[in-house]
Amino acid sequence: MGTQLRPFLDAIEINHGPKIELGRYFLQLAESARRLGISWHMGRDFDRLVEVNRQHQDTWEPLSPIYDPELSEINPDNVIYIEGQASGEAVVTLILRRYDWPTSTLREEWESGRVAYRDPETQMSPQEKWVAAAPMAAEIGGRVVFTGGLWCHPSFRRKRLPVLTVALMRSISLAVWNPDFAIGMIESGPLVRTLLPLYGHPPVQPGMKISGAWRTFECDLVWETPDVLRNNILKNLTITNQPDQGYGRDESIRRARSPR
Repeated sequence: MGTQLRPFLDAIEINHGPKIELGRYFLQLAESARRLGISWHMGRDFDRLVEVNRQHQDTWEPLSPIYDPELSEINPDNVIYIEGQASGEAVVTLILRRYDWPTSTLREEWESGRVAYRDPETQMSPQEKWVAAAPMAAEIGGRVVFTGGLWCHPSFRRKRLPVLTVALMRSISLAVWNPDFAIGMIESGPLVRTLLPLYGHPPVQPGMKISGAWRTFECDLVWETPDVLRNNILKNLTITNQPDQGYGRDESIRRARSPR
């Protein structure tokens, strides 16, 4: 698969949610990034994430098998990759992966290894173990959007970029997939205390753990439902209804033909 990305406002599809407000919100996020010298780009391109990760191993841990196309069921239909560029170089990344679990839960998928591996029995190492002790993991199911692959170049840290990346996660999840749950994992410890205020204090539970894999660590589960996603977007929308400026009719924000 190629590594071509498109400007975010050209690529984003609004299949669900309040379309006019989402369109304005995407314009707002693009403008907020521009003020930092960043332009957003988007693709259904997991290979690009792998490429950027390999280029920045000095400041970025190796990727989870969740995002490895050789190991997982990741494909262009269930992934959206977002890259922030400054002077043509990647400085921030984010990936959203959609899962469909109509009869299963996050706990079952996590502990079986299916959340990451196409064939856990043959692909997981013998000592590898995924634990989902967070109580909410047993309740999360249906259409689920998992957000990860978050990295920021050191020169752009301390610029409150997590505020923008979580806003992208919420708005893209709702607009493209309208999930039953949007979830993420934050490594347990000081990072949780740092990021939760920037994320707007979503609900969080400890108890997610991976051991004996590409790395061993514990993480906290965060989640939001569609109503919460929608309310966060509307609450933070600062571009008001100004028909003379054409925000609601901007042709750079596509209306998709059908949901996916």
